[in-house]
Amino acid sequence: MKKRFLSLALALILALSLCAPALAAERYADEDAIYQQLSPMAQQTYDYLIQNLASFRSGAPITVRFGGTYNEATYQSEVQASVDALIDAYDAILLTHPEIWWLSGVHVTANDTTVSGGKYSLPLILAVQFQNQWASGSRSVYTDEAAVKSVVESIAAEASIQGGPWDQLLYVHDWLTTHNVYNNAAAAAGSDNYWDYLPWTPVSALTGESQPVCEGYARAFKLICDQLGYPCLYVVGNASGSNGSYGRHSWNMVQVAGKWYAVDVTFDDPAINGVTTPVSGRETHEYFMVGEETLIDGYHVFSDNHFPDGAVADGASFTYPALAPEALDPGFSWGPPDIDDPVEPDEPDNPDEPDEPQPLTFADVEELAYYAPAVQWAVMCGVTNGTGTDAQGNALFSPGATVTRGQAVTFLWRAMWRPEAETQDNPFRDVSPDAYYYDAVLWAVENGITNGVSADSFAPDAPVTRGQMLTFLWRTVGKPYETLDYEGKQWYADAENWAAIDGVLGDTWLDYSREAACPRSDVVYYLYHAVLSMAG
Repeated sequence: MKKRFLSLALALILALSLCAPALAAERYADEDAIYQQLSPMAQQTYDYLIQNLASFRSGAPITVRFGGTYNEATYQSEVQASVDALIDAYDAILLTHPEIWWLSGVHVTANDTTVSGGKYSLPLILAVQFQNQWASGSRSVYTDEAAVKSVVESIAAEASIQGGPWDQLLYVHDWLTTHNVYNNAAAAAGSDNYWDYLPWTPVSALTGESQPVCEGYARAFKLICDQLGYPCLYVVGNASGSNGSYGRHSWNMVQVAGKWYAVDVTFDDPAINGVTTPVSGRETHEYFMVGEETLIDGYHVFSDNHFPDGAVADGASFTYPALAPEALDPGFSWGPPDIDDPVEPDEPDNPDEPDEPQPLTFADVEELAYYAPAVQWAVMCGVTNGTGTDAQGNALFSPGATVTRGQAVTFLWRAMWRPEAETQDNPFRDVSPDAYYYDAVLWAVENGITNGVSADSFAPDAPVTRGQMLTFLWRTVGKPYETLDYEGKQWYADAENWAAIDGVLGDTWLDYSREAACPRSDVVYYLYHAVLSMAG
C-alpha cells in the first residue's frame, strides 16, 4: 500500500484551534463510520477540507484559519491538538475519498501569527502534492477522472438492473475480476519506488491503461458502489494469501440492510504464473459478501487472514465497523411487493399498473437513455410500471407523459415500501378515501413531506412541477443541507441546493425549470437517485 505523508512546515508549530465550525456536510454510513472517530476539532477541519475538495484536484492552495484566546499555560497543548486534528482529518479523507488517487501528500505552511487583545489568529495554507505522473504533467487529473467516471457510470447502470443487492454487487465484482489481471511487477517493485503509480489507482482497474494491485481493485469497487448507492468502505490492513505471504493489503466492506460484509476482489482474482490475460479461469467468489465467520477454504474463516487496522499515514489509524457473522444470503432482495399485494392504478381510467406483470423493457425507453436505469429500478421495486402497449403490442412507459401530484406522492410512498400513516386525519376536501393515492397523501402529510396547495386542498390532478418533486424528495431524505431561515428565502431553495450537490438532478439540470411539469422519465430519475442515497 502507498504510504502518504503530511509535511508540516516549522511555522505550523504556531497553529491554533479552529476559530469557527465549518458547515457540516451530509455523510452516509461509510463516511460517517470514519468521521465519528475524529475529535470535534478534526471533524471541523474535515468538513472544511471536503468543501474545498475541488482545490485538491486543481492544486489550488486552501487556507484554513485557526485562532483562539491566548493562554500561555495551554498554548503548546492547543498547538499540538491543532496539528493532530489537521493530520487526522487529512488521513480520514484518504480513507473516505479514495477517488483522490493522484494525491501523494499535502504541504502546510503558515503565515505570521497575529495577536491582538489577548487573541491570536493564524491562517494555514494547504497545498496538495501530486503523484509524479500528474505532477509532471504526463497525465491529467481531469482527463483521468472523466475516463473513470464514464466507466463507473456504465458499470453501475448495468449492475443496477441485475436483480437484488447480491446480483448487483456480484456484477461489479465480476466485471473487475474478468477485466483485470493482478500486477505482480508493480507489487514486487513497491509503491514507494515504482515510478508508475497507475496500478494503485482505479484508472488501472477501469480503463485498461495498466493492471491493478489491491488498492486499484478496492478503490474501483468503492467508486462503483458509491455510484450504485451502497455504503462501501475502503479497508486497509494486513492479510495473508494462499501462498502464505503476509503484508499490507486493501479490500472493501459493503453495507446491505444495515449489516456490513467483506469483499476482497484481489483475492478472488488470483495472480497466476504465466497468465497475463484478464480472464484466467481461476476467478472465484470465495471473498464476496462474506461475514466474519464465513468459511473460506474449508477450514479458515475470513477473519483468520484479514486484519484491518485503518492505518493510512503518519501513524493515524481508524477502527472499522464489525462485520456480520455470516455471509449475505444470495437470495436477499429489497423485493417488489408480494404478488398477492396488487399495485393500485395511478389513474382509475388509465391504470399505470396492469394486472399482469410487465417486462423490464419498453419500446419507448432507449437502452442508453439517461433515465433507463431509473425506469428499470422503478419497475423492479413496484414503484410504477408501464402505461400500456402500442399497436404492435409492445410495452410503453411514456417517459414524456405528465405526472400528477397524486401520482408523484404515490410513487414516493411505494418507493418507501408503503408505510402506514399513524392517523387517518385527512385535511383535504379533494382527496377521497377511495382514491388510489389516499394512503400515500396521508403518509406524506403526516411526515411533513407536503402540506398541499392550501389548508384544505391537495390538487391531486394538477401536474407536479420539478420544484415540487425535488422538495418532496428533500423532505423525505431528511432535509440535508438545510439552511437557516432568512428574509426572502424561497420554499424550494434548500431542495434545489441538495439536488445539485448530491447529484439528484444529474443529466436533467440543463432542462431544469422550477415551474415546469416534471415528466415520468424525470420523476423516476429523481426518485432513483434520492432513494438510493438513503441507503447510507
